[in-house]
Amino acid sequence: MNLKSIGSMVLKFVFVLLGIILLTGLIGLFNEGVDLSLKQYMLNIVEISISLVHSESMTITNESNNTYPMFPSFWEPYFYSVSIFLSAFLLAVLMGIFLAYLTHLLPSRWSKFILRATNLLESTPDIFILIVIQYSVILILKETGVLLFPIVGSQEKVYLVPIVTLSILPTIMWFRVIYLLVCDEYGKPYVDLIKSRGMSKHSIFFIHVLRNIAFSLLNHSKSIILFLLSSLIVFERLFNIYGITHFILSFSQMDVICFSLIMFYLPVFMLLILIRIFVDRKTGQKVVI
Repeated sequence: MNLKSIGSMVLKFVFVLLGIILLTGLIGLFNEGVDLSLKQYMLNIVEISISLVHSESMTITNESNNTYPMFPSFWEPYFYSVSIFLSAFLLAVLMGIFLAYLTHLLPSRWSKFILRATNLLESTPDIFILIVIQYSVILILKETGVLLFPIVGSQEKVYLVPIVTLSILPTIMWFRVIYLLVCDEYGKPYVDLIKSRGMSKHSIFFIHVLRNIAFSLLNHSKSIILFLLSSLIVFERLFNIYGITHFILSFSQMDVICFSLIMFYLPVFMLLILIRIFVDRKTGQKVVI
């Protein structure tokens, strides 16, 4: 990756930060009633910018109007949400590749049936999936006395249920994208040439085909990441997961919202950069983030 590419990514990151600041300044117009004056909007932006520069001294105010330092209490819900998000994304990618590989080995009529089934699953709300998992755990607990894993919304931090549930629909999305790209790739002449040389099906899929579709997968990854983020926000709110969403809604100050959004965008941006570097090294194709 050359200096021009690095400078371009840094510039885009700066533009996103400016966008977040401008957005939270707009939100600040509705914190205490409605004040749509341009002067108040500019004051909000200045206040947010000063607060970000001196982020180490940022404070949070609870419902009783008691003020506390934001750190270190911010880090616990932040890392909780980030760990769930990254784990769900990586699990979805791995499972999507694995399922696409298995489906490709099946006869044509079975693979068509699986694709139709995934159409139905993809239209299922992720909230419904989480409710089914929670209810199943409670039912098994009542019948057998065995708690398979902690229930979402309990005092104990839960990782397995949110990660697995959040990854279900992205896994299906990845599977469909990967499988269709793989089918298209297997119709190209180079695959027949590799087969004629006696290379195994496993090597063709994981070494050559996946490498050649990596560029397209990166382009699809952006929409899947956005879908995963929106699902995470809904889960945290509806099922009382004390993550970054709960923190923002509990302390809805302009600077707190802005800092939280920037910090959550940071691992997403780093993830896209890592994927870009990986695709660049494996395929030699330049990808725009």
